[in-house]
Amino acid sequence: MGVSTRWLGREFPRVVNLKIFWHSWQRTGKQYLAEGSVLHICVCVKQTPDSASVYVDPITGQVDYERFVQVLNPADACAVEAAVRLKEALYSRGDPGRMSSLPETGRPVATVEVLTLGPEDAEGALRAALAIGADTAVRLWNSQAAEWGPFTVAAALAAYLRREAGRRATTRVAPTMDGSSVSGLSPKGSGPDLILCGDTTSDWSSGIVGPALAQLLDLPQATGVTQLKLREDQRTLQVERKLERGYRELLEAGLPLLITVTGDLNEPRYPSLPAHLAALQAKIPALDPLSFMDDTWLHGSDEMTLLEIHAPRPRPRRIPAPDSQHSAYQRIGEIVASGATGRQTRLVEGTPEELARVLTEFLKAKGFV
Repeated sequence: MGVSTRWLGREFPRVVNLKIFWHSWQRTGKQYLAEGSVLHICVCVKQTPDSASVYVDPITGQVDYERFVQVLNPADACAVEAAVRLKEALYSRGDPGRMSSLPETGRPVATVEVLTLGPEDAEGALRAALAIGADTAVRLWNSQAAEWGPFTVAAALAAYLRREAGRRATTRVAPTMDGSSVSGLSPKGSGPDLILCGDTTSDWSSGIVGPALAQLLDLPQATGVTQLKLREDQRTLQVERKLERGYRELLEAGLPLLITVTGDLNEPRYPSLPAHLAALQAKIPALDPLSFMDDTWLHGSDEMTLLEIHAPRPRPRRIPAPDSQHSAYQRIGEIVASGATGRQTRLVEGTPEELARVLTEFLKAKGFV
């Protein structure tokens, strides 16, 4: 079936074939995920201010930047969570930590890389993605990038991905956070097999970087994805797109592919304490995008005009739905309690040493440490 996307008012045809294999290896009857091969997933993220910390003066209309609390963009966090879940699905529900031993068993292996363009403090978003389950992280930055618009940002990300594609000409090597690595065969000159982006950011909410990146890399794309699922054959992705007027579109697509996801795709996991510590100790390389990108986008005119600034909408609170198997009286109680009826609390008294011991035992029992 044919799907068209729009970029700068122009139509670029995109074809998504139903039930197709990844790449052209189907012609020889071979699976894309051959034994020992590596599925490369790249997630483009951005550090944005928490919507609760944004304040716009109602008189002057100026933004108080001193109040900003920088966090990983919510839609990008959902994209990282989706990538990690795909990686875990390819492990056949095995232990993701046993990454180096999986190629010997013949099962498919995946690696998740997060990429951002931002100053040094943007590493906080990358470390948050590493804590969720990403394997590697790369930061791009140049002092001129502070004035770049979304199209120039997409050009910088595309230049880095093309540069890395040249390095993966015949053999793909994926370092992990523990220092080990996995490698596998990949089509010559291929880039990431799957690129995930958030559909919009909580600051400018332009929604341009993802589609522009797909155009620059000449990749098919699916935007506004609300559901993402790997089929049982492990060769096809099934996505559900959010359309206008409440409609939904269900697609099955092969890779390579770029997907922009919404904040309703999933609920990002809460990382454990060891994952946070490992993310804080991970080394994140910083590269200058001007060293490998052309100047096509650097001398253009302004990409957008600022018309109005207003405070963002607060995040919607998720209220758990009552259990339909309960009686009407019980369901009313669950609605009134906002889903807190199933929660348990425990009051502990004692000396500081006893409180610390009880807290440590609780964290170990719940798997946090």
